[in-house]
Amino acid sequence: MNKVGKFAANDTVDDLELMNMVFELPEKDKMLMWSEGYIDVVIEKLPEYARDVLEKRKDKWENTKAYYEKKIDEIISQEEFKLMQKGERKEFAFFVMEQYPEYQSLLFLVYDGNLKDDDFRKFVYRRRQGARKKYLH
Repeated sequence: MNKVGKFAANDTVDDLELMNMVFELPEKDKMLMWSEGYIDVVIEKLPEYARDVLEKRKDKWENTKAYYEKKIDEIISQEEFKLMQKGERKEFAFFVMEQYPEYQSLLFLVYDGNLKDDDFRKFVYRRRQGARKKYLH
């Protein structure tokens, strides 16, 4: 939890100071609050007129999460995937890496039976923030 989240978690919060802290946060940290699940606490403690700043972003991220949930559901419902899921893990791994490399982290969680809502949030966060890394060669 970043310092804005910790500040918002206190019982007595100065809403104007919290608003200033939120405005100073980079986009990456705002999205991190969402992916870790404590953005609602921060939104609740913000003044009414400042809530839309985070609410609009949250809605956008939730829509992206819903898109990926739908994609994973489509993949899971395919007969070929169901057949591979019943087989050996090594064969399943080769299948996923060949067919769906961008979704492999989520599909392995499906295989293990551990896919949760938080996993989708973290996946969206990594997709958005990880794609911006530029390396100079």
